[in-house]
Amino acid sequence: MALAVLLADYQRVPGGLCASPSCGRPYLDLGGGSPRRYCSARCATRERVAAHRSRAASGVR
Repeated sequence: MALAVLLADYQRVPGGLCASPSCGRPYLDLGGGSPRRYCSARCATRERVAAHRSRAASGVR
């Protein structure tokens, strides 16, 4: 019943799976603003650092 109320209120699924390929944990996103992609700030930072290092290794800025 609670899930049905959340879907009716937000008109979208109130969560998802972490976008980090090495994580995949579920998260709940009930806040406003832009939708979340990662389960935590730690996962988001890990992905940003990995992307930065891959760009630096290939010589692209």
